[in-house]
Amino acid sequence: MKSRTAPVTALPGRDTWYEIDQDVLAWNFRSVREFLDRTNPDTRVAMAAVVKADAYGMGLIPVSRVFLDEGADLLAVACLSEAARLRRTFSDAVIMIMGYTPDRLLTAAADLSITVTLFEERQAALLSQWSERTGRTARVQIKLDTGMNRLGCDDGDAGVSTVERIARMPGVAADGLFSHLALESEASDERQFSRLTRFAERVRGRGVRLPSLHLCDSIGMVRYPAFHLDIVRPGAILYGAPPLGSRTLSAIRTPFAFKTRIARIRTLAAGEGVGYDFSWRAPAAGATLATLPVGYADGFRRAFSNRARVIVRGVAAPVVGLVCMDQCTVDVSSVPGVSVGDEVLLFGRSGDDEIPIADAAAWAGTNRNEILAGVGRRVPRVYHRGGATTEILDEMDAEVTGES
Repeated sequence: MKSRTAPVTALPGRDTWYEIDQDVLAWNFRSVREFLDRTNPDTRVAMAAVVKADAYGMGLIPVSRVFLDEGADLLAVACLSEAARLRRTFSDAVIMIMGYTPDRLLTAAADLSITVTLFEERQAALLSQWSERTGRTARVQIKLDTGMNRLGCDDGDAGVSTVERIARMPGVAADGLFSHLALESEASDERQFSRLTRFAERVRGRGVRLPSLHLCDSIGMVRYPAFHLDIVRPGAILYGAPPLGSRTLSAIRTPFAFKTRIARIRTLAAGEGVGYDFSWRAPAAGATLATLPVGYADGFRRAFSNRARVIVRGVAAPVVGLVCMDQCTVDVSSVPGVSVGDEVLLFGRSGDDEIPIADAAAWAGTNRNEILAGVGRRVPRVYHRGGATTEILDEMDAEVTGES
């Protein structure tokens, strides 16, 4: 399945944009669903589609709509602001905050029927008081620290008692117990799985009902089918970033294309420099450079300087000089017929052209998720379905279209 989309001809602001193929997002979701059904033939494992960080930079509302339409059992985010945005659009969706919610905001989340993550009795007591005032039930998930040493209650005797008290708190419904894999090694991951399941057995042994257990993100889901439990929390894999080196779920496709257009072309003589500090100079034969209206404020990282490549007219062109906040330059000496206005693929996939997100992460010395989440707010998101543009979202609310 290749992403084939109509060309983008009119944008607010400037000619830099981020294309999201909703058909590919749906394909990826279905591929994960089929994998779960195949590896768990005797039970249905629920899918919590992780849409935190603005759906990994691809747009919280349009992406969540795709996943809900495809049958996501719940949407998982990191904080209340993300959850509240979802609730304004999706009145019936099950929405879970996986991260920390400050005490002062717990009741606001409950007002919106959002499931919050708890790990201390004090948090549950606040929600119990809210329940007494409103006559409603607060839904929660309980986080267990199985070794990452971030959020979560301890898995010793005190932790068992804490979870029991939370689960028995009047007006508070504990929908599940969960943890998160550190993915340090197979042995370490197995210890975390064991700590979670054994802890759950101890809690249930006290007569406490825990409807669900969950542990796996995208990598854990692919690597350890035996760890699937009741819910999995796929994130990166839905956005075209399956576990590196794994052949499982090879059907996953790239749904995004970060693009711009050439703003200027200039010929440099031997020894001429470009950009700040002249970190790159033209070779003896000279060079033809193209200026692109995209920079690190847009998510085209400064670390790409003199390392990354882009694609122009199907030809790879290296980034030369330092990437600036708002623009950068590429060497197009080897691109036949290059001209101002030519479309440039920065990373992602467009037709037969691809700059893998793994390459972009390697150039920046980081992981793929940071690259995806780093595409800037001033870059319009352009959504495609069935090969046609369905929506353009401009976070900066630009009103100038350039039409005449």
